[in-house]
Amino acid sequence: MESKASLLLYGTAWKGDKTARLLETAILSIQSKFTPVWAHAKDKIPFNPHQSIEGQIVESVQQSLEHLQVDYLDSLLLHVPFEDDNDNLIAWKVLETFVPHRIRSLGVSNFSLSQLRELYACASIKPTIVQNRFYKETRYDFDVREFCAEHGITYQAYWMLRHNPEIMASSVLNTVAVKLSVEKELAFYILILGLGGTQVLNGTTDPGRMVQDLKTVGEVFGNEARLRELQPDIDEFRRLLTNFSI
Repeated sequence: MESKASLLLYGTAWKGDKTARLLETAILSIQSKFTPVWAHAKDKIPFNPHQSIEGQIVESVQQSLEHLQVDYLDSLLLHVPFEDDNDNLIAWKVLETFVPHRIRSLGVSNFSLSQLRELYACASIKPTIVQNRFYKETRYDFDVREFCAEHGITYQAYWMLRHNPEIMASSVLNTVAVKLSVEKELAFYILILGLGGTQVLNGTTDPGRMVQDLKTVGEVFGNEARLRELQPDIDEFRRLLTNFSI
């Protein structure tokens, strides 16, 4: 679920009854996913796993449309690569058949640079989104983010808060939190967004936090003077990511 600011995405908000009332005002677009059989728990596969990849995807897309009660999805992600890289290409060709009428755009999640490059080279309809974990073990996806920037792909970051204790304890995060009078978590999101070409996956189901986060992000990125004020902090954040990746 993509927010008004188009920078924050609420990946779990639509699942909760208490946030249902925000759908009409908080959503610009709806994003769903297809997850290959191997990445599901055996007793929780939402489609018939014994059919072809094409059949699995067709069933999954139809389920998403019915569950979300929409005529089309703004974007759909191949949530993880298949165990066989060739199957990534097979699946992608199936997904392409839904564009543009049932799915507006396609993306991938949890892809390495080599997997992304191969898919991009073979795809008739290029991925417009890469959604990956943003943490030290992947060197904050420097190479993937660079590829995305070069090809006009939006990079969506997740796994930030619990998996980056060093950043959460950093002075630059504290400085931005104090400067904007926000919690460190939101300051972290804002610094990631400040890198450019990025969005942040926010899993909150708290309506109050959702509204406040949207408001703050809108105020920051809609104010050129405030952005100029934050630029030294964003530059320091870039250096911090580089240092933590060594």
